[in-house]
Amino acid sequence: MYSPKYNQEKDWDTIAGFIRQNSFALLVSVQNGLPEGTHLPVELEEKTPGRGDFVLRGHIANVNPQSRSFTSGQTFMAVFMDPHAYISSSWYAKEKIPTWNYIAVHVYGQLRILDEAELLQSLTRLMERYEAASAQPVKITDIGEKELHNNLKAITGFELSIDRVDTRFKLSQNRNDQDYFSVADHLHASGDDHSRRIAGEMEKRRARK
Repeated sequence: MYSPKYNQEKDWDTIAGFIRQNSFALLVSVQNGLPEGTHLPVELEEKTPGRGDFVLRGHIANVNPQSRSFTSGQTFMAVFMDPHAYISSSWYAKEKIPTWNYIAVHVYGQLRILDEAELLQSLTRLMERYEAASAQPVKITDIGEKELHNNLKAITGFELSIDRVDTRFKLSQNRNDQDYFSVADHLHASGDDHSRRIAGEMEKRRARK
């Protein structure tokens, strides 16, 4: 991913927080010379607490043709993206070229297939995270043994190593203060959730200086 230095985020805690907040990823690989991708939940996990040995874990349906590439030994890419917002050039003092602000993280690594116990553990954590806000949270133990077994046999769990991370936090860092805060103010006023989130990220970064 092309990313000028002023758009690159180097702080791992910031990157990890973004991945966790926007964990519905696009998993990309190559098969028969063609790229293929699947949109699926991918969770960032630390294998040993406090060690910093982070990996990405998820699962895919066995009927998905992309699952056949899981034993290829190739490098996979997981794409995390959100939010994004159009930037009108009318918000600048002089220039008239519009653009788009966005945040994207690309993670590259080797894929390892999880065994059934690891897959069950991964699914348990996934359900616990997303059921927590439910008025009547469902636990994996609520699923009948036969139904759970059949579903486990229909999917493949995977773990993706984090060998390289590319980031682009495109947040008007190349603008002067007048234009920068004009963009942030207009985004806040838009009423759009994506725009407000981009504005919030912009304000956090200028507040650091």
